[in-house]
Amino acid sequence: MVKLTHLLLGIPAALALECRPEGPIVPPPRNLKQSDTFSRALANLTATLDSAFKGEFRSSLDAQNVSMSVALVGLDQTEASTPLWEYHHLGSGNVNGTKSLDRHSQYLIGSVSKVITDAILLRSGVNMDDPVTKYLPSLANDTSRIDWESISLRALGGQLAGIPANFGFSEYHYIKTWFETLGFPALNDSSYPPCGVIGLNTACTREQFLTGLLTADPQALPQARPVYSNIAYTILAYAIEAATGKDYTAQLHDYLTSPLGMASTIATPGNDSRAVIPPGESTWGSDYGDNAPGGGLVSTLADLTSFVRAILARDAALGTPAEIRQWLQPRTFSGSRSSAVGLPWEMFRPEPRLLFPGYDAETGEGGHTVTIHAKDGAAYGYHARIALLDEYGVGLVLLTAGNQDALGEVYDAALTGLVPALDAVARQQAVEEYGGVFAGVSTEETGAVPVNATVELDGSSLRLMGLHRKGSDILAALQELWGVTLSEFLPSLDMTGVYRLYPTGIERKAVLADGREVVEEDWRVWWEVEYTSQTDMPGNGLSESDCLTWTLADWMYYGSQSADRVMFVKDAETGSVLGLDAPFLRTGIMGKSEVE
Repeated sequence: MVKLTHLLLGIPAALALECRPEGPIVPPPRNLKQSDTFSRALANLTATLDSAFKGEFRSSLDAQNVSMSVALVGLDQTEASTPLWEYHHLGSGNVNGTKSLDRHSQYLIGSVSKVITDAILLRSGVNMDDPVTKYLPSLANDTSRIDWESISLRALGGQLAGIPANFGFSEYHYIKTWFETLGFPALNDSSYPPCGVIGLNTACTREQFLTGLLTADPQALPQARPVYSNIAYTILAYAIEAATGKDYTAQLHDYLTSPLGMASTIATPGNDSRAVIPPGESTWGSDYGDNAPGGGLVSTLADLTSFVRAILARDAALGTPAEIRQWLQPRTFSGSRSSAVGLPWEMFRPEPRLLFPGYDAETGEGGHTVTIHAKDGAAYGYHARIALLDEYGVGLVLLTAGNQDALGEVYDAALTGLVPALDAVARQQAVEEYGGVFAGVSTEETGAVPVNATVELDGSSLRLMGLHRKGSDILAALQELWGVTLSEFLPSLDMTGVYRLYPTGIERKAVLADGREVVEEDWRVWWEVEYTSQTDMPGNGLSESDCLTWTLADWMYYGSQSADRVMFVKDAETGSVLGLDAPFLRTGIMGKSEVE
């Protein structure tokens, strides 16, 4: 094995949260409505939005021309469609449509439609890795400049097909003379696509659309880089229809809206009497036709609350927990160190200083990187977004009609106001539940042996502060043993008081000898390593921030048990922690004797 000492590099203990297992640092917060910290954060956000609409500070929240519905979605909801918190404002200029705005009012959601279409793909049972030409063979044409046979359904759903953004739409024939006055050459109408061009011809039929794609130019090679495409989702819906015999309306109903109770999520046009219709021009009431899968759905705050909660809860209506976890994985980079693209998630990892007011960039204290799975959508007069903060078990739904800038301002205010509170509640609950001194007696052939462990909260994460058997310091022993057994091909540990514990999400039901039902939760120690390079070569230290310590998990064993695995044992009925077990040390359950 290649020696990794110069690749797996140590980082200051306080910065360890920037090199850690992906996912929650501590378990997601619970009972948020009972938390004073979180209630204050919600009250502050409500007051901020109220002040903005009153014009008390500069913003795009125009009380007359902007309407808005915002929700915080969480696992604690009593009803799937009733969010933990919601906020509504109906602009006084919204004279058409609904006169009473609530969570059941309809908005155009634009490209949020794409994540719904991808959910349909997941539930359809169609093999996502099949080439699209299996279902739409007319695309397998040697004259096409696009390599359709290399484009899978997964690539279409994940913005990795490399195909055009639109076909016909985004050509503006009615301002043709303006183009000419700006210096563009005069064109005959035959130079334009035969369908879908605003001001020239009618919407494309399926045959016109598929034939037209054979003359289209690719944006990129398949799977090379993400390129935004609306028509990818039209093609995807056609392929699913070819595989299942269901048109998009039936796909939407059978695979998603019926199982999740999202009856108001439909292809345009919607219901005028329930609609939020902004003043001025908008595309409310337009029939998007076959473009609906990529941007032409109507929905409500209630329906999207149900959808977001189903994802957070790993609801069986969306697939198995493993399938949903896979759906949330990134598919490609987007050219930014803070962004990635999923299926079709627009994943954002803002700098900690932007989310946590007390974050110290020098020490890494006071916050950490949070991954946000979002999907944005826009239509004329409308802007929508859903966002998952899976680490905390919550999500946001934002629907606006009017000024396009309003949504971004509200979204940023919500994130900066809520994330620090969510994090504080999660850490407080973690130390109360899991922190403390654990002690017990290990029954062995040589007799009863005392064992004990101490768990504390260090910054944002839990830390195993001590582990002793018969007076011996097991944590110090692990570092020494690592040096003897593994340091010849792995880096040396730098674990001075830093044995951080992270939840894995793995749990099992069990029954104790006294008949009590319990849940065993697996947690893992995240090893930290020592940077030992002594070279004077150029570039020394360049790789220091490359987080490769994930490769060190599960290396040290003792009697078939991994030395970095411990189990918290919880009462199955109450959820309270009863004790801690270190299987590699044969401690058995060390009872919780003191809370720090």
